[in-house]
Amino acid sequence: MRDDIAEFARITGVVPGTAGPALPWGDTRAAYGLDLPADYRAFVDAYGPGTVGSRLTPLIPLPPYGVGTGVAALGPVLDVAAEIGALLRGLREKYPEGFPYFFYPEAGGLLAWGGGVGGEQCFWLTEDVDPDAWPVVVWDRADWRRYDMGMVALLNRALGRQDAFLDELVGPRHGEPLWNPER
Repeated sequence: MRDDIAEFARITGVVPGTAGPALPWGDTRAAYGLDLPADYRAFVDAYGPGTVGSRLTPLIPLPPYGVGTGVAALGPVLDVAAEIGALLRGLREKYPEGFPYFFYPEAGGLLAWGGGVGGEQCFWLTEDVDPDAWPVVVWDRADWRRYDMGMVALLNRALGRQDAFLDELVGPRHGEPLWNPER
């Protein structure tokens, strides 16, 4: 098990491996023209869809996906990411000073991987050819923050209350679960 997934399990108290069958990740480049970071793939396979804390929902394929569905289950996730990119490109045209990034599917653009109930968005900055080198960028109330870490490390940092900017992103309430799987 990856260290970041083990840390997520430790913080949340939720054992990984309950999401169902793993997606055939090797097919993503042929199907969609890109690979996704290894920590995201491991998280999807270990946990499936759900909400982190009481606010942040990662964009994750919905089960059931199996032999017949394969990597096609990822299509709707990338469609949502493209819609978010299109909306933000429109805002960038009107307010260029507030939107300093390109957006997927623009080359090197931000690719959305999650969003919060208050409009917050989490992205990978896809400038590197290696998706495991993609940093995370978080947008909240016109404030952009770059984190040189992967998605799961960012979730662990937020849940561990190690960053005031991220505290509200996941918004765990006292006594509520830190991971709420979608049923």
